[in-house]
Amino acid sequence: MNKLREKPFLAKENLEHGKYYKGICRNAEEARWNADEQKFYHWRFKFGHRFVETIKHPEDEKHYDVFYPHELLLTPTKEVPFHD
Repeated sequence: MNKLREKPFLAKENLEHGKYYKGICRNAEEARWNADEQKFYHWRFKFGHRFVETIKHPEDEKHYDVFYPHELLLTPTKEVPFHD
């Protein structure tokens, strides 16, 4: 198992709408929290294409890939829109 997934992650109640977080999932290391939808948004690169994808917090999903937020990210690599 990836060591970052074993690290304690931030609870949903501690996340702020529109803020970016450093963390881990299968396809991203940073994501933006949408409190209204209770999902993270992140950039995904697949077969030479870039698009925005959503992913759930570990509190909401037990069987599939989730984003484990570890810390607030003050300077994201790229802005992630809530709708691509």
